[in-house]
Amino acid sequence: MELKVLAFGENCIRLSLQTYMPTFVGISYLPRVEATVDTAELNHELLIEVFEGTMRSKNVQVFPNDIYVNDIVDTAKFVSKSSLQWFIQKVQDRIILSTLRHLVVKDANKSRYSLEYLDKDKTIVVHMAGGIDAYIKLSLGWPIFVSPLKLICIKGSDDLKRTSLSFRCKVEKLANSLDTHIRQNISSFVDAVEEVLMEQLQLDLRVGDNSG
Repeated sequence: MELKVLAFGENCIRLSLQTYMPTFVGISYLPRVEATVDTAELNHELLIEVFEGTMRSKNVQVFPNDIYVNDIVDTAKFVSKSSLQWFIQKVQDRIILSTLRHLVVKDANKSRYSLEYLDKDKTIVVHMAGGIDAYIKLSLGWPIFVSPLKLICIKGSDDLKRTSLSFRCKVEKLANSLDTHIRQNISSFVDAVEEVLMEQLQLDLRVGDNSG
């Protein structure tokens, strides 16, 4: 990390932050993802407003605005031992993790579906065929720490709107009961969610036809 002070006022600091992407060993798909990084160096500017008479952060703007830091700012306000150094380290960790997540999501896109990472919610939205959106919650530290992903809801499409809440809960339960190794990898998990959803929609349709 390289940090430069660009401007310093009474209650405001403008910093230039250079973050170097580390190399991750032992995570099967990260080397392939890392190869797509345009540069190993990520550049940001931070405009930090501090509490009067202290170096504790009060409000922060990040340029470019490609990471979510409001939660870090809020935590810093209530952590008595937090410092500017602590805050910068947390922001840098967020830059690395968020960049990796965006790259992994981009790498997982297929012709059948597209993925979108929402940094604020720590969620991946999978846009499937037929206007179906699946929302997947990321576990803490994923993908650096290979922990299971979780399907939290499915939305959209006329077919889904005709189904009951219990149907959607069943799909979520089945998806989240899959083997751990499937749920650790975004590509395999999305493929499995898609398969579970299609199977349950077809089953629900057959049940509806028989009851009619």
